[in-house]
Amino acid sequence: MSERYFQHTFPNGLTLVCEKMPGMQSAAMTLLVPAGGANDPPDYCGAATVLGELVLRGAGPRDSRQLTEYLDRLGLQRSSGVGVHHTRFACAAVAARVIEAMDAYADIVQRPHLPEAGFLAARDLALQALAGIDDEPRSKVFIKLREWHWPSPFGRNAMGQKDDLQKLTLELCRADFATRYHARDSIIALAGNIDFQQVKDAVQRVFGSWNGRAPQPLKVLPPPGNYHFEQTSSEQTHIGIAYRSVPETHPDYYTARMAVECLSGGMSGRLFTELREKRGLCYSVGASYSSLKGYGSVMGYAGTTNERAQATLDCFVAELYRLSEGVSQQELDRAKIGLKASIIMSGESTSARAGAIAHDYFIRGRIRTLDEISAAIDSIRVEQVNEYLKNNRPGPFTIVIVGPRELKLPT
Repeated sequence: MSERYFQHTFPNGLTLVCEKMPGMQSAAMTLLVPAGGANDPPDYCGAATVLGELVLRGAGPRDSRQLTEYLDRLGLQRSSGVGVHHTRFACAAVAARVIEAMDAYADIVQRPHLPEAGFLAARDLALQALAGIDDEPRSKVFIKLREWHWPSPFGRNAMGQKDDLQKLTLELCRADFATRYHARDSIIALAGNIDFQQVKDAVQRVFGSWNGRAPQPLKVLPPPGNYHFEQTSSEQTHIGIAYRSVPETHPDYYTARMAVECLSGGMSGRLFTELREKRGLCYSVGASYSSLKGYGSVMGYAGTTNERAQATLDCFVAELYRLSEGVSQQELDRAKIGLKASIIMSGESTSARAGAIAHDYFIRGRIRTLDEISAAIDSIRVEQVNEYLKNNRPGPFTIVIVGPRELKLPT
């Protein structure tokens, strides 16, 4: 690994990954704790989301208000959220302030107060966010698409289910915290103007005594089916389509990514050109590569009027099948430029890099350098992409429809 990158696993199982970014004055930190939607307790879907909010309501020597004010005084731009595998805590600021904030984040994941008043507020916020999905049909489509496409429990909605959230109690949250907030399989990533030894020493000091309990294995089941219709009273129909692809660790990963970029890489991608520009079928359309650990998929979306919904679905699927006939050199060149541009832009953000190296370590067990990624993209030839597409025809499809009427599924 080059002098720009560093990784170290502590005796308790916590892994530190770092990227030094010369010329930056700021730094960013991402902390991943193995408490995601997939390993929520049985019958308590959404527990990780409530717990992720609750741990921020006072920790260590500070109550909720004191903790918030302390982090604000450090000038931190911060966020948190729950995904499939982890609860994520992230912050960015002048580098010295990020190192200083580690004490508070160590308190948050090791010594939260978990107060009753904070629990009631955290649960109410989760219920409000869940109810708000009804006003965001595009979000609803992707939630249902993941639920019906990914193996269970990876397709669970991390926001939870209403019935499960309503029966969640503070005692259950406290027990859940004791079970899932542990150092083993947690990842802390820093990127920016940092000194590796200083960071390592700081992490050892504040996280070194964190317990290293082993996680519980998950029972993985097949997805519930390949079609879901949710009726809504609306002037619009929202369509979600997914099919399996290779995982990120597969030798054909970059080839598969290039194929998806040709399909939907901006306004010159096939989906946008054929469905929106040429035919005027939909106001929004696109597809992208999506992955979990050990799984890869292509997920697409189209939003259209009810009158054009059937034609939009038919044309969408036709374009997916047409992709297996191959792409041109011009399409591949354009896809490479677009993907490399996004990599260059993310390489200028300490927050993006901290998140990326944490993701890399979780998926691959190592950090990819930006030069490695760029070289891998450059190495892909059009013959490679077309051979891959010939041997990996899209499908079978998972299809989700949110709208007033069901559509005829493609054969």
